[in-house]
Amino acid sequence: MKQVLCKVGNSLFGIDIEKVQGIEKKMDVTPVPNTPKLIRGISNLRGSVVPIINLHEKLGMVNNENDSEKTYIITRIGELLVGFMVDSVAEIVELNDGSLIDVPQIVKDEGTSYIQFVLNVNKQLVLVLDVDEILDESERTNLNKLVDDVTN
Repeated sequence: MKQVLCKVGNSLFGIDIEKVQGIEKKMDVTPVPNTPKLIRGISNLRGSVVPIINLHEKLGMVNNENDSEKTYIITRIGELLVGFMVDSVAEIVELNDGSLIDVPQIVKDEGTSYIQFVLNVNKQLVLVLDVDEILDESERTNLNKLVDDVTN
């Protein structure tokens, strides 16, 4: 199993490479008024409207606010193409079962159900995100409505 390791704030997170549609170094993001802070805006990616999610907001991490230095991980959540704004993509790693650690009980709750497991990569702990679970139902509904409103 391969993971895309990305930096958000001062932490590393992993995303299953099979969920990643692409990695973009630069995207023109158009802010959309009156959307939750988590939604950075929308972008046109090869003719598709892609909502951009600020992972800093979602994960409660510090954001340096300089969007020109951000990287965008493009994933598909259900039928919706979504971009996750991160600080950088560090590397792609191949995992073995020995590097997987169950999520500690103290970390597990309704607000962190998107954390699949913990990885030990070069003696650094990495939280692996389940992109299918990272957005709650209302966030998904908002994104779908946003894309529908823009494309119709």
